[in-house]
Amino acid sequence: MLPQSAKWLSPFVALVSVGCAELEGDVGADGIVDDDALTSDNGLATVNGLATANGLATANGLCIANGLATVNGLATANGLMTTTAGRMQVEYIVRCALPATASITKKDQNGKSYTFNGLLGLAPAWQDGACDTNCQESVSACLLAHINTAGIHVPLWIVAGHPSVGWGQDPEFPNHEGSFFGNVFKLGAHGTDQTKAPMYYCTGPKYNVSAPSGRIGSSQTNPPYVDPWGANASCNDVSRCAAADYPNGSHGFKSCYGWNNVVTVWRQSAPTISTSTIGSGGMGKGFKWR
Repeated sequence: MLPQSAKWLSPFVALVSVGCAELEGDVGADGIVDDDALTSDNGLATVNGLATANGLATANGLCIANGLATVNGLATANGLMTTTAGRMQVEYIVRCALPATASITKKDQNGKSYTFNGLLGLAPAWQDGACDTNCQESVSACLLAHINTAGIHVPLWIVAGHPSVGWGQDPEFPNHEGSFFGNVFKLGAHGTDQTKAPMYYCTGPKYNVSAPSGRIGSSQTNPPYVDPWGANASCNDVSRCAAADYPNGSHGFKSCYGWNNVVTVWRQSAPTISTSTIGSGGMGKGFKWR
């Protein structure tokens, strides 16, 4: 469980390519196959702490122009790999981006190795290559969906239009919390405020039912995302979000507010801190952090 004290600096700002070419070398490793009928734990205290004013590629060692498995994509001597909080962020990034069949191994500044396993597979090409717009938006939506500003872990059922996740429902997760979208890597994406990285959510019909601390509908401390239609405004308006195609129209949304990479979250009626690695019995795909 991520402690409540691990609040990671200020919100994401733009990633620029400056500094990417200064890093060299490659490293990578094969991961293990995971079950694709599982739930996902959230607990990312915030999506803060990745970026500085001159971009992720320099002070934080992350560069979307290069693969995560390469040293010029994720550095070892500086940035995220040098702190516990930073490595937690890398863990979420890799689990969102890469499939369960992939992993990357990185060393910190002291030479200690860490292996990060993929899971959702929303941006598999980022393992060895650049993270394009769809990659940035898909990983961003995934990171936003896992934020818990109280820093605690609760089970979630996650669906999305991306084929690696897909649609489906689980009777253990009957409460549609909401949907998440944006781009945490790029200032002013989609014509938004050029001084901010756009991070958005909108609510499902049961966003405030049994809402655990740190999640939408409950007490949150300075969440990085905003609802573009007003605080806790509903996604369920055809002028705001387009529902998933038939027969999955009630499962979630394929686009919102002009963003085409959306992650939708469902919650339990009696949420508990999750320690189990047992998958749920739902239909479709979802994931539990291992």
